[in-house]
Amino acid sequence: MHIKVFNSIGKNRDLNQKMLDFLDYMNGVINHAQGYIADLQKDIDHYVNSGKWVDDMDKLAYEMSHVAIKATKEAKKEDAIRTIQVFKQVNFSSEIVFEKILQIFGNDLSSDEIKKLVEENY
Repeated sequence: MHIKVFNSIGKNRDLNQKMLDFLDYMNGVINHAQGYIADLQKDIDHYVNSGKWVDDMDKLAYEMSHVAIKATKEAKKEDAIRTIQVFKQVNFSSEIVFEKILQIFGNDLSSDEIKKLVEENY
């Protein structure tokens, strides 16, 4: 899957007619009852009405949720590392740091992950 982003209301209109028609189409303006844009609209209507669109949106939602989960976990690890460094500066032992980090981040990170983070960052 590829995602392309177009600024359909941009001021640079130094484009060929097909691209201008496409950008107008993106703004809800269909200039021609025949040709590329009319064919594009027919293809989109067929795709949406076929049910494949629903399957594709379900797949996209699934993938996006996994990306979000991964990003959240990485953010939690970064937060844990910063917290470890703060505890280190106040001279907590590595054992106490492990216990504190486990209390704070134990719902988001496994005990083994926390142990590794403490070992690497204490």
